[in-house]
Amino acid sequence: MIKSKIRHFNSVGLILLLLFTACKKSTNNGTEAQTGASVSVDIPGVYFTDLTKVGIAQASPVIMNKLIEMINATPKSADIYLSIFGFDHAGVIDALKAASDRGVILHIMIDSSIDDTKTQNVLTISRIRSFLKSGSELSVVTNDVNTSSINHNKFVLFSELNTNKGKATNVVFQTSHNFTVDDSKKIQDAVTLSNDGLYAAYLTFWKDINAKAMAGMKNFDYREYNGTSDGIIGFFFPKRKGGVSYGNDTMIEILDNITDLPNATIQVGMSDWVVSRINVANKLSELLSKGAKVEVVVKNKIDAEVQTVLRDMKTRGATIKIYNISQTNIHSKFMLINGKYKGEQCKIVATGSHNYTTNALRNNNEVLLLLKNYDSIFNTYQAYYSAMKKLPGIN
Repeated sequence: MIKSKIRHFNSVGLILLLLFTACKKSTNNGTEAQTGASVSVDIPGVYFTDLTKVGIAQASPVIMNKLIEMINATPKSADIYLSIFGFDHAGVIDALKAASDRGVILHIMIDSSIDDTKTQNVLTISRIRSFLKSGSELSVVTNDVNTSSINHNKFVLFSELNTNKGKATNVVFQTSHNFTVDDSKKIQDAVTLSNDGLYAAYLTFWKDINAKAMAGMKNFDYREYNGTSDGIIGFFFPKRKGGVSYGNDTMIEILDNITDLPNATIQVGMSDWVVSRINVANKLSELLSKGAKVEVVVKNKIDAEVQTVLRDMKTRGATIKIYNISQTNIHSKFMLINGKYKGEQCKIVATGSHNYTTNALRNNNEVLLLLKNYDSIFNTYQAYYSAMKKLPGIN
């Protein structure tokens, strides 16, 4: 009889324990479903694809994995604004679906301006449409400035993130990386910042493009964000006003601000560079002649005329690395400046989606982000750049 009662007690206890565990698990899952996970992310911070992999044309998922983690850490009712050129990364799409199911409000902008993105993005567009909830939106962009202009952006905005250090708000994720696996086989960079003014400027940019998504990009009004107190400048392209090209070449304007050239170092890592922007190469050559230390890493896909200027610079002391694209492909678009800038000793990172092409300057939707005296970001870029210079190249 006593044994029977013990068995009965144990059975009841086991059932209660299982019910308690199930309830606890259900509660936790419900909480996570609303709040999202938490992400370990440096804000401000910088992320790169792994050179040991991309240097031999293998995929490095570092940046896409970080983006997925950030999407997963976005809580219910928060906003994600995204603008992207190429997008077929299944992991990012799945993370956005989970976010939508969790109650995150999605604002997705995808390019469909040219045959390449019309083909690449069509299934992604269909998939995203299938899971968007009320209040979310999908904007498909046809940039109609000319037949080759595009929405070349690669950024994501998070109104709120759960991080391992607490809640972060108004977070900007700016990268050179299209949301594709193929892009993970290239040299890429991404920066993360939490800044109210910059976030607002990006948000205005997103809405400006959205208003002209189907037509009227010729009439886009170029904007800049100049956070004088936080050392951030955002250049939001195309550089047009009143339906026509506006102002001078932004890269020349930046380079013109460097003073005390014998004590200045300029380092460039660039994906696309065409003869119509050979003025940037000529300006670097001029600064080299005036005593600046100049280093450039590019690929052999850039225009031959630009390569000629770079090789001439090499004979005059510049460090020039030209990758064979069949082995190593650079898709980053950044410039590092260490020296006096507008008379002030500075460490500057200029990065984003802006190639040295006329389309990038005058016709495409792009962002160039300039960070002044973000020493940890600058130093990380410089260390990565030093490693980039060690990869095999061609003369």
